[in-house]
Order: sequence, then structure tokens, then C-alpha cells
Amino acid sequence: MTTDFRRLISDAFIISVSWFGAYFIRMELSGLFGYKINPLKNYVLAYPFILFFWMITAIYTGSYKKYGGKNISEIVLAFRAWIISSLISMSFAFLVREMYLSRSVLIIFSIICFLALTFKNYALSTKELRKAVLVGTGPLAIRIIQKIEDITNYQIKGIISLQSSDIGKKVDRYEVIGTLGSIGELIDSGTIDTLIFAENSLHLSAVMDIVSKFSDKTHMKFFIASSGFDYIRYGFAVEFVGDVPLVELGGFYHSPIYEFIKRTFDIIFSVAVLIITAPLFLVIAVAIKLDSPGPVFFTQERVGKNGKIFKIIKFRTMYKDVPRYSLSPRAPGDPRITKVGKFLRRFSLDELPQFINVVKGEMSVVGPRPEMPQIVQEYEPWQRERLKVRPGITGLWQILGRKDLPLEQNIQYDMVYIRNRSFLLDLIIILKTISIVITGRGAY
Repeated sequence: MTTDFRRLISDAFIISVSWFGAYFIRMELSGLFGYKINPLKNYVLAYPFILFFWMITAIYTGSYKKYGGKNISEIVLAFRAWIISSLISMSFAFLVREMYLSRSVLIIFSIICFLALTFKNYALSTKELRKAVLVGTGPLAIRIIQKIEDITNYQIKGIISLQSSDIGKKVDRYEVIGTLGSIGELIDSGTIDTLIFAENSLHLSAVMDIVSKFSDKTHMKFFIASSGFDYIRYGFAVEFVGDVPLVELGGFYHSPIYEFIKRTFDIIFSVAVLIITAPLFLVIAVAIKLDSPGPVFFTQERVGKNGKIFKIIKFRTMYKDVPRYSLSPRAPGDPRITKVGKFLRRFSLDELPQFINVVKGEMSVVGPRPEMPQIVQEYEPWQRERLKVRPGITGLWQILGRKDLPLEQNIQYDMVYIRNRSFLLDLIIILKTISIVITGRGAY
């Protein structure tokens, strides 16, 4: 029996005891409340649903991906699962009002359950010593070295430098044991199980190339130290070394539960947006027609999930004689953009029709940037991994710079996204996209 399965069983037991324990506590306090609690059978009938909600939420939020209980990131995961579970339980009680589930029982249950699960995880936790190699010799790497001893489960086995001339030298108190070309040998030797990229001059494409090449090594964990991800840190599996966030670059994340929730949300959210903005569609269509001759909508072939070609739909923002597959504007004042088009692009109104693509299943609200076939043909092997998921109307590339970022860096952020996908991250991206769209930052 694996550790995670044993933990599932023990957590199910605690949840069960907490549920019925909360009922009997509330029954004993009936005099304090001034009225009797509803029959036990109501809570017996509700029990399977409550247990299911709490277990699925714990699995979905990633509470079982790490198991230690004493790391702050793990406590945050547990707290997040508790909040979501409590809200779902309250919503369930509201939906089945005929069962008359007491709110006091739900509150007592939630408190007991959180305290019991937290204590159990803390008491039984064990810290596995991670044998790490740090990639980098600059200021960022030194900052991590100076703080790494604060995280007791990391043991630095050496430093990887970008320069072969550094081999044998020391960075702070650790020796440079190789270059990027040595990483494969180190991983295959089994002497390390963690690789931390902490070099600002190392291009993200090189990082993702290494991670993609060795992501099948199940014993390995890959982290990148970057203050850039601090902007959306609550959507990632993040550890902190001092004030430096370490973002985990795991393998491709696939969860049937997540996929179902994501697709359901995509449909509901997109249909709602299309209904609400229907009058705006008419106004925009008239404005486009009055501004310049040509069609209202612009369609273009893009590459979707698993390399499937689809036609993306947008409001036309450029003159009709502009070649269909010319590069997108990269600066304000592009002469190809119409007057109305400039306004639409500034506030991303030209992208509203893409919600039709989402409803059709060709796109998602959040996902990698949808690219043209000729660009995808030039992809390196690691870049093709982004085709495993539906492209999105928005994504990390949208909130971390929009068109201020070079195309290659947009692709790299897509890779980070698909290795850290979660519904919470999707919601964070959507909320931050709304604020960016309102200000019009980075849109041309």
C-alpha cells in the first residue's frame, strides 16, 4: 500500500469521524441552541456526498502531490483545500434544503476536520532530504545559496556553470562540478533528484529543453528561480528560498477531473459572455462597416490541440487588403490597423468572437497562445508539447507582457503553464486578464 493511498484512507477516516462527531456535539449542545437537531438519518444520507467532496477537493488542489506537513507551501495547500471543501459543503446543504442539514454541524465539522487533518499530517510527516544541483553562478544563485540552509530538506551537491572555465572553482562554499552538458550524466547517475535553475542569463528555452528531455525521470524535480512568477505565485506550486520563489516545472499535467471542470467552465463562461455582449457585437459590426470596406469578421487558420487545424474568429481590425497571414502588429501606430480596429485591439474587443471557438471546443478560455501553421512548423521538439492542450483566449503570455514580449518568450510561458495547470491558476489568469484589458496595457 503506497504512502498516498494510506493517507487517503486515514483522511477518509478522519473526515468520517469528524462528520458524525460534529452531529453528536451539536446534539449535546441542543440546550445551548434552544432547539433540537434534525434526525441522524439526514446526516447519514448526506455523508457519502460530504466525504466525496472533501476527498476529491484534496486530490484536485494538489494536497497529495507533496507530503510533509511542515512546509509552509503544504500548509497553504491544505488550507486551500479546506476552504474549498467548506464552501462546497455549505453549497450542498443549501441545494438539498429538504434534508435540513444544520449550519452549526457544518461549521463544527469543518473546524474539527481541519484541525484533525493538520495535526495528523504534522505528526506523521517525514522530511525527505532532496539532493539538489544549482544551475547558476550569478547574484540570483548566490541569494539562494545564502538562504538554502533555512530549508532543511535541501542538500546542495554542487553547482552547474554556463562556463567550462568555472569547473573546480567555488561559488560561495559550493564547488562548480560541471556545465549544462553534464546535467544528463548527473541525472542518470542517480546522485541528484532536484535541479534548480537560478541563472538570469540562461534563456528559458534552454531550461525548458532540459526539463522536457529529462521529465520522464520520475525521481527528478525541476525548479526555476524567478521573481517574475511572483506576480501569479498563488496559482503555482511554489516554494520560497528566502524571498525568491521557486516554481516547479513538472511533467505534463493531465487530470480527467480537471479537464471536465475546465471544459464545463469554458462552456458556461463563454455562453454567458456571448449573451451579455450580444448587443455589443451589433455595435462593433456597424462601426467596422462604417469605418472601412470589408467583412466584419476575420478568420485565420490556427493550430489547436493535437495539431488540429481550426479557424479562429475575430472582429476585423485591419484593412481588407492586408495579407491574411502577415505578422501581427508589434507596435502602436501600425498603418495596417483601421481607426475602429485600433480601439478594438486596445481593449481586446476584437477577440470577443473567439468565445464561439471555445463553445465549439476548438479553444479554451485559458491556454497556450494559438499560433499559425507556419510558425508551428518551425517548433523545436520541446515546443510541440504545448499542442497537448487547447489553445486559449488568454494565458500567461497575456498577463506577463502581452505583445511587449517576444514570440519565443510567449511560447516559453505557455510551457510553464501546461506544466502547472490548475483551475485556481486559470481563475487567477482570467481575473488578471480582465484588469489588463481594462487598462489596455501591451495591446496594439
